[in-house]
Amino acid sequence: PTMAASLHTVGEDCPVVQLDCQEAFVNLTEDEKKYAHFIARASYEGSKICLLQTSWESPALFQVLQAVFQGGDVSGLQSLAEAAGVSKADFDAFLRYAATFYSNSGNYRSFGDSKIIPAVSQETFTKIVEASPADASMTALWNEIAGQVYSLKADVLALGFRPNGVTTYYSSDMTEPEAKYVQRVLDEAGVSPYNTRVVADRSDASKVVYKVMVASANKAADRVVREANGLEAEVRIVFGDYQCLMQRVVDNLKQAVPFASNPTQTGMLNKYIESFETGDVDAHKDGSRFWVKDKGPVVESYIGFIETYRDPLGSKAEWEGFAAVVNKPVSAKFTALVEAAEALLPALPWPAQFEKDTFLRPDFTSLEVLAFGSSGVPAGINIPNYDDVRQNDGFKNVSLGNMLRSSLVSPPSEVITFVSPADQELYRTTVGSSFDVQVGLHELLGHGSGKLFCENSDGSFNFDRDDQALAEVTSWYKPGETWDSMFPGFGSSYEECRAECVGIYLCVQPKVHAIFGFEGERAQEVMYINWLHMARAGLLALQYYTPGKPDMTGWGQAHMMARYAILQVMLEAGDGFVSIVPGDAEQGAGKGTHVKLDRSKIMSVGVPAIGDFLQKLQNYKSTANFEAARTLYRKYTAVGEDFLQLRQQVIDNRKPRKLIVQHVTQLDSSGNVKLLSFQGTCQGLVESLSSRFQAQDPEFLQLWRENEALWRV
Repeated sequence: PTMAASLHTVGEDCPVVQLDCQEAFVNLTEDEKKYAHFIARASYEGSKICLLQTSWESPALFQVLQAVFQGGDVSGLQSLAEAAGVSKADFDAFLRYAATFYSNSGNYRSFGDSKIIPAVSQETFTKIVEASPADASMTALWNEIAGQVYSLKADVLALGFRPNGVTTYYSSDMTEPEAKYVQRVLDEAGVSPYNTRVVADRSDASKVVYKVMVASANKAADRVVREANGLEAEVRIVFGDYQCLMQRVVDNLKQAVPFASNPTQTGMLNKYIESFETGDVDAHKDGSRFWVKDKGPVVESYIGFIETYRDPLGSKAEWEGFAAVVNKPVSAKFTALVEAAEALLPALPWPAQFEKDTFLRPDFTSLEVLAFGSSGVPAGINIPNYDDVRQNDGFKNVSLGNMLRSSLVSPPSEVITFVSPADQELYRTTVGSSFDVQVGLHELLGHGSGKLFCENSDGSFNFDRDDQALAEVTSWYKPGETWDSMFPGFGSSYEECRAECVGIYLCVQPKVHAIFGFEGERAQEVMYINWLHMARAGLLALQYYTPGKPDMTGWGQAHMMARYAILQVMLEAGDGFVSIVPGDAEQGAGKGTHVKLDRSKIMSVGVPAIGDFLQKLQNYKSTANFEAARTLYRKYTAVGEDFLQLRQQVIDNRKPRKLIVQHVTQLDSSGNVKLLSFQGTCQGLVESLSSRFQAQDPEFLQLWRENEALWRV
């Protein structure tokens, strides 16, 4: 393949891991198993929305692959393909592509937003489709989308606004200024964009009408939120987007209700059902309020349109739903961290006035994920994302324990890239422990800290304007303004940067070491590796950067952009604290370029530098100071010539992210839940998808077909 293609194809080194939840699941009661099963089904059926939220071709390609692999008989398919003249190597490459597509819920990587292209020729791919049990209609569908699946045009290699990328959050003819106009109208009308996508209707040559399509199982009358006038176009809200999928989500949640373990869970599910039927985000907020109050459940879940990373504007959210079982021994450590939170918050580098008036103690649990329906599985989550719920009702933190364990495993023989030979062993044996600490601090005290200064609709304020400590505060959030609406584009990454900084800033505290059971030299090692891991991640982030794109849009992944900024702050601190030591371009021999961090200077140089940066991040966030935040973040995320040269080394030595194989739950003939497990291989991943979804889904295909012309590029 060409250089461009090799960045986007799936190589032979394609690690796959099993997300094991068997032990935790076995210990559930029958009612808990049924509750988990129906939440998992709702999450998975909803996750087909992710395909529609990714690219024009993803939903159709999903249908083709489901038909090709129907019944999950991979070895049978291989025999048919080989009889049609397909080599074993080509079939294996085809299987790797299918597994990667399934794991990302589409043909763009959930981490990095870059396109995934098959490593076999289009001709070979077509041969496999034709040889498979898929019928002629699926071969025809494949032929319709094949050109786009294989396209390496510069404007389709990443997600983003045209002409720099593709997005299905907006019809393909919409520009960024048009999207911002619609967003402004929605903000002014107090309409949440979380569960929407936007299309421009240009059927009348004399005007354009922007239709904000709301996800809901029920249709309802359109609502015009901005009448057309001489200067501005009409904006109308249209209900019933993703209708058949939203109905399936609702049906499964209704089946979960009888197995809820308390009235709070029942109230939560009923509010989710109301939201998914009507498209009302306020009902989802109410469901989230119940969810925050549901402390310490045995089966934990959350579901809806949650994270805004993939919308190029950062305001519309991707579908996400999960069911998980609480790991009680590990959760005890996180509970201790919650208990210590009020004592740790004053250590953060901003005045008390910039902190919430009262810290609403959240639930913080370690979960074993049973089912996660979205484009990717994170290591930790702090939700809900609604500012008003977080400020007034609180939030929850979850650490996804089986995901953490599976993602950080590296074999003893493997050289860890960009780490010095002297640090290899310590890094390998300690990074899991240090990441536990970082996830805990990042989620609880990173995302959970800091106050937004707001003016209320009655003209009052949630802060004391006469307080001398706040004399320099001249801006705040006006009624209807939110963090997402005020910080479009880079806001997600900025907030991840703030949370990551809190993690490394507080991981030096002896109280934190004690909570996680580290003392003496071991505590110092965990602290050192956490800082080194962050600096290394900042360097590895360069593989998610595309040169030549305008103003910060070259970054394809919010967390990695954040870690690059933190590396720049560490380098800027000087005094020999952090440096990039040049070495061999090839990392395998152990003499490669590496990140050097002087552990004796973490307290004297590192902590003050990160503290100063963190205070600015918080100040600009609290005061809704978009311009100052953008200027600061633009400076630290700019990639200079020296790092552009390092970028090539990072790309040449990159390790692919692990693909995730999940369990599937099914009801047996007597109505009991059985847990199906699959091997941590590409074949196991494909088999799990064949068990998770039916081979044919004409309703879903029809949903794609209704509007596909709007997203075609």
